[in-house]
Amino acid sequence: GGTFGYIEHVAVEPNEEGEEDYPFLEWQQRALDPLQQRLASNCHLHRRTEESISAVFGVSTGASRVLEHERFLVKDMWPVSFQACGVIQTL
Repeated sequence: GGTFGYIEHVAVEPNEEGEEDYPFLEWQQRALDPLQQRLASNCHLHRRTEESISAVFGVSTGASRVLEHERFLVKDMWPVSFQACGVIQTL
């Protein structure tokens, strides 16, 4: 197997209670996303990158496992303030 590490800016997501802690930032990400895609070679501001990575590597099917995963906020990096990093290992 192999190991894949990543750090990516990601979409704002609801907290554990399902409520949005940063609704204005989410609105900004969604509103600016089409412009961002045109100016930055199809880079998305509001993409659920972690879900895509898990799907590509087959985490739900048991083809790989998540070794590390963290989401965090970097307030000074508007509009890409939400970040995710992790390590996935293929089995």
